[in-house]
Amino acid sequence: MRHFGTCIIAIALFAVAGCGRAVSVSGVVTLDGKPIEGAAVSFTPASGDGGGLGGSYGKTDAQGKFSLRTVIGDKPGAAAGKHKVTISLSQGADPNNPEAAQKELIPAKYNTKSELTFDVPSGGTNKANFDLQSK
Repeated sequence: MRHFGTCIIAIALFAVAGCGRAVSVSGVVTLDGKPIEGAAVSFTPASGDGGGLGGSYGKTDAQGKFSLRTVIGDKPGAAAGKHKVTISLSQGADPNNPEAAQKELIPAKYNTKSELTFDVPSGGTNKANFDLQSK
């Protein structure tokens, strides 16, 4: 019976620590002080799998506002902890010219060579704001 109690405690601790609770994360993305519409925002946990939630993603609206959703389970929010952040906005290829490649409108230091990080607090935040600079 003692072993059963230990198992119950272990399962409860795993549920709290390892099953990843998503916390609400939202913010605003601007480029040179102006809101960016249609940008893809991605948060990737700096270590581990984000408590079983994986990374999180969102898309900015006309005011540059975004809210994240988890990749695993598609829950609103993100795992608490430090994340690498990428922000990307591509201009679509010309359908009349299949040779034309998509053009990235945001500097590489914010996406393919991202230098951005964000520490998601355990209580969530609505202040995950990023003021990007074109130069």
